[in-house]
Amino acid sequence: MRIEEEHQDVLQNMEFAVAKLYRQHPDMTDYAVMAAYEALIQHYGAELRGGAAKCTTLSEREAQLFLAVGDMCEWRLGRAAFPGGEDADPACKPLDVATIILCLKRLAKSVQKWNKQGGRQGYLNFMTQFMP
Repeated sequence: MRIEEEHQDVLQNMEFAVAKLYRQHPDMTDYAVMAAYEALIQHYGAELRGGAAKCTTLSEREAQLFLAVGDMCEWRLGRAAFPGGEDADPACKPLDVATIILCLKRLAKSVQKWNKQGGRQGYLNFMTQFMP
């Protein structure tokens, strides 16, 4: 089964964090999202290998995305409370780090596809039309 079929909810959780920031900062670009996804892939990849992640320089917006999506990842890993400060803390089955990495890689692939088709905000514009 493909990752987008098996873990569609996880992908949506991560994209929801991106969509929320995009709506607050409509000048954000796909490049910022890609940089955040790649930094998270490195971060969790290093954790999986038992090492330290490379130091990555992120812009302010990229860092915000890194933290927002990272918070969602940590929740899906079962290590943190539901991000967003809502009273509701939906229950979810904790995932492993390898699955989180696969989800992040799938989202990075989606950024590349939609950016190629729609330009500098192609992914953001495509993805947010499906987000509440």
